[in-house]
Amino acid sequence: MKRRLSFGALCLAAGVAAGGALPALTAHANSAQSFWSGRDSFGAYVKEENCPVTVAGEKLTLRIPDFPSNYYQELEDFLAYTANVTAEYTFYNPASYDVEMTLVFPFGRQLGYLYDIYDEEGNRVAADDTAGYLITSDGEEVERTVRHTLDRWTSDPSKDIPRLAETKRTSGNFSAETPVTVYYYRQVSTENTSKSSFIAASFKGLGDGAKTKVLLERLSGSGEGAESIGLWGDNYSEPSPFALYVIGEPLSKMPEWKVYETAACKKLTEGYVERVPEEKLPTGHTTLGELLMGKYDEKYGVGETDWFNAAFDALLEGETGLTLKKSPRELDVSERLMRWYEYRLSVPAGGRVVNSVTAPLYPAIDIDFTPTVYSYTYLLSPASTWADFGTFELNIETPYFITEGSLQFEKGEGGYTYSRQGLPEGELTFTMSTVESPVRISHAGEFAAFFFTYFWWLLVIPAALIAAAVVAIVLAVKRKRRKDREKS
Repeated sequence: MKRRLSFGALCLAAGVAAGGALPALTAHANSAQSFWSGRDSFGAYVKEENCPVTVAGEKLTLRIPDFPSNYYQELEDFLAYTANVTAEYTFYNPASYDVEMTLVFPFGRQLGYLYDIYDEEGNRVAADDTAGYLITSDGEEVERTVRHTLDRWTSDPSKDIPRLAETKRTSGNFSAETPVTVYYYRQVSTENTSKSSFIAASFKGLGDGAKTKVLLERLSGSGEGAESIGLWGDNYSEPSPFALYVIGEPLSKMPEWKVYETAACKKLTEGYVERVPEEKLPTGHTTLGELLMGKYDEKYGVGETDWFNAAFDALLEGETGLTLKKSPRELDVSERLMRWYEYRLSVPAGGRVVNSVTAPLYPAIDIDFTPTVYSYTYLLSPASTWADFGTFELNIETPYFITEGSLQFEKGEGGYTYSRQGLPEGELTFTMSTVESPVRISHAGEFAAFFFTYFWWLLVIPAALIAAAVVAIVLAVKRKRRKDREKS
């Protein structure tokens, strides 16, 4: 397997070469990434509505024996990171009948510092960081299923629970069986075609957005008007074709393309767009299901229905009218998946069950402090969705120090504790470091050094001009006085 590292955008400040351009001014003199996003932790949700089961008590244990690195070069190092959270619920069923309930526990968003593995074909393979973590009921292991939904970057997974469906998603006239027709185009350039040309076409009036959707390959932005799509031209002698996907009913007519000098779409340039001849690239016919499953691979560990539904949601995310403001490449949802545990529990009439769920724990990392600060968030609000809630107990097992927190933690041997009757207000948030009082790094000195290294001329040139002006005024005054004396 090939190994590649996913850092987010890591930028390094470049020096000014002799005769070269000045670098752009940035917030930090060294321009290096200083913050990596972590992953919020959540509690358990019950899928069934009007479930009578209550939470007699919750014991939350966060084990933080080590902090994560902000990047990993070896998969083994990433999997050796062991911090985790265990939520132990004591469920009580006050009803006169047994309750069978399905629980879901969200635990996985894409990390800013998550290590990725790629196979020989360049396809991403997700690292399994859940091995050894169990779900139990009264001490007995419970069978679990890992489910997936599209990560919407929200902090309210309860809104996504209905999306954990057993069947493939539909919306209006669109489903897995909806026909998709693929047309191929290419830009034809001339000697005078702008090298930064932008292709645009208005789809206004060409179809009904309720029955037809248009998806454009290599989409890069909007063109003229609200119902237009555009992409940068290739400007090669043999431009590579791009595809137009018509989902649902056919367009009333095919769009007319225009080639502009820039993305502002104000001034036309030479060159034009033409359909690729059928004998070279025949019009393709497929279904929406085949289009959405085009990037699916079982190696991702995602069920086919979950993948389809996530890609379906990505396809229609933010859609308005006929045109879909995205590219088919965005239908690869492998790096935009929220992971969920899904499992079944039985609580007898008038009985209690102790349910324990363990999942990995990932903080955000802020290296703008010395030493580094790690931020943790555990959402307590899911517990408020239960019929009733009893006691809450929190244990943080760690050799490190809490520097800030949303609760009044009690420090003891081996970590911190907190307990109360009922749920605390708000969510559980806290920051940790290897010392009690980390110091925020000041970049003032770095900025000053950066400024005087690369922008000294902003001070020197005005100062030189002012000095020259003063000298000129002094000399002019002296000349005038000398002339006045000569006249007298």
